[in-house]
Parts: sequence; C-alpha cells; structure tokens
Amino acid sequence: MRRPFLPILPYLERYPFLKIGSKLFKFSKDEVLSNVEKARDFVEKVLEDKVEFDFKPIDFLCSNCGIREECEGYEGCSYNISSAEYHLKLSRAKKAVLNWLRCKVVVSNLDEFLRRRFAVKLARLYRDLILKECDDFILFMADDFGLNHEGFSIHVADYLKYAVRMKSDDWKLVNRFLSKGYVDLSRNEFVRLMEKVIKEILMEKVQINLNVRLKVDFKRKELERLPLKVECFPECMKSILSDLNEGKNVPHTGRFAIASFLINIGYDVENVVDVFRNAPDFDEDKTRYQVEHIAGLRGKGERYVAPSCETMKSWGLCVWSCEVDHPIKFYRRCLSGGDKGKRSSKRKGDSQDYA
Repeated sequence: MRRPFLPILPYLERYPFLKIGSKLFKFSKDEVLSNVEKARDFVEKVLEDKVEFDFKPIDFLCSNCGIREECEGYEGCSYNISSAEYHLKLSRAKKAVLNWLRCKVVVSNLDEFLRRRFAVKLARLYRDLILKECDDFILFMADDFGLNHEGFSIHVADYLKYAVRMKSDDWKLVNRFLSKGYVDLSRNEFVRLMEKVIKEILMEKVQINLNVRLKVDFKRKELERLPLKVECFPECMKSILSDLNEGKNVPHTGRFAIASFLINIGYDVENVVDVFRNAPDFDEDKTRYQVEHIAGLRGKGERYVAPSCETMKSWGLCVWSCEVDHPIKFYRRCLSGGDKGKRSSKRKGDSQDYA
C-alpha cells in the first residue's frame, strides 16, 4: 500500500519551510489567518533568542530501505507501517507546515530590520540542527532548495551566488578546488552554504496584510542591551552597529573600527563579540580571537587604538561632520557635556546644526 511522502513527513515537522510541503498540503487564506497569535509568540521568541530545538535523531527511511529501487520517488513510498501511524505523521507534518505559514505572514508584516533579524537567527538554529542529520537527508534538502550539486560539491554558479556573502578568504573561489564546474566542499561547509539559502527562504514575503504588534520594541531593546551610553556614540559608529544588527555585510575596516572603538571606551570582550552575532558568516571562535587581539589579550599584548576621524573618512565610513578629530573624543565630549557633542555635529552636506 502506498504511503505518499512518508520518509519526508517527520522532517517537515522540523523543517516546515521545505518546498515539498507546499506540494503536499494546501491551505486557504482563512485557515492561515485563523490563529496567528501563537505564530507571533514564536517570532518574538526567535527574536529574543529564546528558541531551542530539542528534536531527537531520526532515521531517513530511504537510506536503509530494501525496496528503494521499486519506489516511484517519495510519492510512491510503500514502506510497511500501519495506516494509523502514517496518518499521525501526516497530521503532524500538516500542522507544522500550517504553523510555518502563519509565522511567514507575521514576519512578512514586520519591517526589514526585524525580518532580517528573524531570518538570521532562525537560519543559524536550523544550520546547527541540519548538521546532526544524515547525509542522505542533507542532500535531499539541497535538492528541495533547487541547488545544483553532486554530493557535497556544488555548481560554481550556486557557489558564487551564496558564498559571495562569506567574508573569510577560505570562501574565495580562487582558494577552492574546481572540477568540471563544481566546487568541492566539506560536509560542514555545504551545510553552511545551505544556511544562506534558508535565510533567503525565511526572508520571503507573502502579500497578506496583517496588523502585527509585537510585545517588545526590539530596535529599542537592542540599543538598551549594550552597556554604557550608546546615545553618545558618534553617528559613524551608530551606523556600523545598525548594519551589524540588521545582518548586513560590514567591511573589515568597519568591523575593526567598531570593535576597537568599543574596547577603548570600556566594553569587555564578551560584549563586543555579541555585537557581531547578527553579522553574515559570524564565526564565534574567529570573532573572539580577533576581538581579543584588538583588546591586547593576544599577540604583543598591546591594545589597538580606534581609528581617527581622518582614517574613518579615508575608509569611507564617515557619515557625519562631528567637528572633532576622533570618535572617542566625540564620545567623551558627549559624556561630559550632555548633548553638546550632538549639537556640534552636522550631517555631511547639511548647513544646519544637528540638534
């Protein structure tokens, strides 16, 4: 007896965004909008880093199926399980996909800052979960995403599309082995690349308007999370922080500038590492090493000085005419004189004082 998509159903509970879910289940708009409160709560938990996946390992039925060659794809699965067990798996998968669609509606009605933050955080959680899956399912997921691959080697076109966002030199094509149009990757690297695909999927919008009001103002909370007086930061540093919080690519010069600035005004290493967590291609070990180096805890033991305004201008990072010669001087002036530092600053091209 056929059990359509049986091998995939347990995975749809974990990864309800898989494209095969839309092929298997169809929902009306009323069904999707019937209960979005729980979806909103889940989105908030993701944004607050309060979501942890506790799924237990499962076997991919197709990996050890004795009649695999006789199947007509996943739709023709005839694995021998009871009808009751099959329909239970089907029901759980359907519920997970429906809940995901509700989350997608909620996220689609948030601003870009929150949508990006949600996608970055959840994609990272999924990456850690996928690493625990068997190879056969990981390759099935790549097929579901439409990636052109041969095992863990990926076609150069797809590689360039997603690896361009990786800032490490290891990801540059010139440092990769290319054979017959395919780039060799390790298993972990392949999953790392899939994380970028998942982030894109999580960022996709649906055109369903919904009045969504989250319980927490996450933009405000993000600034309040940082120690010391963020309101006294010069605009160049606020701009870099904003880009990092939104998961945007920040050049190496910008990353060095914000890290050295924060270290020199009293942030500890842990606080600075946290600032980079939403950055594309965030690697905690590498980030911690680099921040400790800037803080003088490695190498020659000398703390790096934050770049001057002249250097920030040469790097293309200056966004404000502060009428000082160093970002830290601006910060100290603001601390000692209230809002004097702000009043003496002008946006480039403006003729009016910034108040």
